[in-house]
Order: sequence, then structure tokens, then C-alpha cells
Amino acid sequence: MDDKTIIALFWSRDERAITELTASHKRLCISAAREITGDDSDAEECFSDTCLAVWNSIPPQNPESLRGYVLRICRNFALNCVKAKHTQKRSAILVELDDCSSSILDDMEPKEIGRAIDRFMETLPKREAVIFMRRYYCSQPVKDIAAVLGMKENQISKILTKLRRNLKKHLDEGGIGL
Repeated sequence: MDDKTIIALFWSRDERAITELTASHKRLCISAAREITGDDSDAEECFSDTCLAVWNSIPPQNPESLRGYVLRICRNFALNCVKAKHTQKRSAILVELDDCSSSILDDMEPKEIGRAIDRFMETLPKREAVIFMRRYYCSQPVKDIAAVLGMKENQISKILTKLRRNLKKHLDEGGIGL
């Protein structure tokens, strides 16, 4: 079935529109989503979300190219999926720093916190500074840091624990609780 006919099915709210959309554009959309997400199940979910979004948007939308319209929607879902996973990953890493937290943060400006951490970083030997930056700035997994630095994961974990403890001490001594 051609795209104009599928669009007409959407306009008439005929559920066959989803079946025909799937038959004609699923492979392309899943392939594009997989390239972005790197995961088959995420790509399938992106396509499912795309079908619902297309159903909800046609009408009133009347795309010139259904293929381009569907692909753009699917691509956006895939990009949002990657963004959400990255946010979850960063949030999980920041939970590690909860040991260093206190209510003083509520009264501090982000720049003040940044300057305090910069001062802490200046006190560190190069290796520890690199480990701290790779973990908490670049969000690298401990396994990857260990591989890059030629160390064992256990060593990296111990260093990170020590760094968090020292950061808390450094900030507390400076009158800043983090």
C-alpha cells in the first residue's frame, strides 16, 4: 500500500493504518532506531511509540512524505531514549557522592560548589585527579577506568571511596559541606 493511502486510513481513523504502517516502514524505523540506541528492544519500543504518535498526530497533520514523517518521529524517540539512559547513568553516579552531602548545599550557588571541588582537585596527585574526573565528570564505569589506567577494578573502587571521604573532609574543613 502506498503512503497516500495509509495517510487516508489514518484520516478515516481506520486501525488498518497501523498495520499498513508497520508493514511498510517498521524495518526502516527499527534499523534507524537501533543505530542510535544500540539496542534491539529499545529500537522496537521506539517504533511502538512512533506508531502511537503517528496515530495521535494524523489528523491534524497531513505529511507530504509519510516515510520521512515516521522516520523523524522514530529518530526523536530513539534520541530521547539515549538521553534518558545517559541521565539515569549520571544520576546513579552522583548517588555515590551522597556520602559527601549535607543541607548546606541548599544555600550554595553551583559556582561555589564548583570552586570548592576545583580546590579539592588541586590537592590531588595526578592519578587520583584523573580517576575522579573520569568517574564523576565523564561518567565512565569503573571497569573502563581500570582498563585505561592498567589497574584492577577493585583498586579503582578503593581509590574512589578514599577520594569521596577526602572530599567530604576537605569541604567540611573549609566550612562547606557537600
